[in-house]
Amino acid sequence: MALADTLQKNFKINFISRSLEGSLISDIQDKRFGIFRFYSNSEKIDEKNDAQKTISLIKKHSGQKNILIIDNYQLSKKWETYVKPFVHKLIVIDDLPNRSHNCDLLIDQNLHTKVNGLYKGLIPSNCIKLIGPKFSMIRKKFRMLKKSVKPRTFPIKKILVSFGGSDIENQTLITLNSIKKMNRKINVDVVVGRANKCKKTLKIFCNRNNRFTYHEQIDNIADLMLSSDLSIGSSGSTTWERCSLGLPAIVSISSNDQRDTANSLSQKKCIINLGDVKKLKESSYINVITNLKKNDLRNMSKNSMSLVDGNGTQRILKHILLMVK
Repeated sequence: MALADTLQKNFKINFISRSLEGSLISDIQDKRFGIFRFYSNSEKIDEKNDAQKTISLIKKHSGQKNILIIDNYQLSKKWETYVKPFVHKLIVIDDLPNRSHNCDLLIDQNLHTKVNGLYKGLIPSNCIKLIGPKFSMIRKKFRMLKKSVKPRTFPIKKILVSFGGSDIENQTLITLNSIKKMNRKINVDVVVGRANKCKKTLKIFCNRNNRFTYHEQIDNIADLMLSSDLSIGSSGSTTWERCSLGLPAIVSISSNDQRDTANSLSQKKCIINLGDVKKLKESSYINVITNLKKNDLRNMSKNSMSLVDGNGTQRILKHILLMVK
């Protein structure tokens, strides 16, 4: 979405999405971008069928320099090879350097433990690679607020808890209970996505505890990050936004695609990585918060800010404009 916001100054933006639970269709509509929906009852994609539907859409806009940007783990080189002849340029967003692509440009905004040889033999030799946090897709609001950021220090007065859109393991509630048991004078912002099946329980919890504030599907997450001293959540899509605002984080891993980035950020002392989310209990959070030392917040904050300057989407735009000249 952040990339679409930047590209819309130079291109007309249309999304192609399947209508499944947890999809971002409502967010896309809120932004007034065009959207084409593929209706499906199955989470698994039939690549050939999906490619044919996509090609039909592209043909309706023939004669234009169409750029197709793919951001879907289920779409492989096979799908890309079907579709590529029908577009001017094909761009892939990925962070798993273990599968092949047939694309003109590849964007991987993640921090990897090993960079040398990344994607070697997996993409065409003339494919442009944009790899690393310098290409992180940060929204405009974060770029603007970055000027106001100061490194975080003790004491911890405010914590932001956000485990993404669905939080299947209900780590949000586990975290809230752990903070409550610590009995400290800490205010907590609780951010919950539309797809969270436990959101009613979380809202009741916050209503009964006056230091906890409930937020659902908000658009001011940047302001909450800026006003927080610590974040607790998953190592997901908000990772680079947290880093851009220097927000120290205690993170867990909810899927394999998050593992490499979480380990890399932990090595650089930008976060505290608790590992597999399924293994975490209330005591896990209580122990790590209790054992935080005076300089831990400041160091995580400074290290995070040095990784992400907030100009990633602008860098990507420059490369795309060069491609369509």
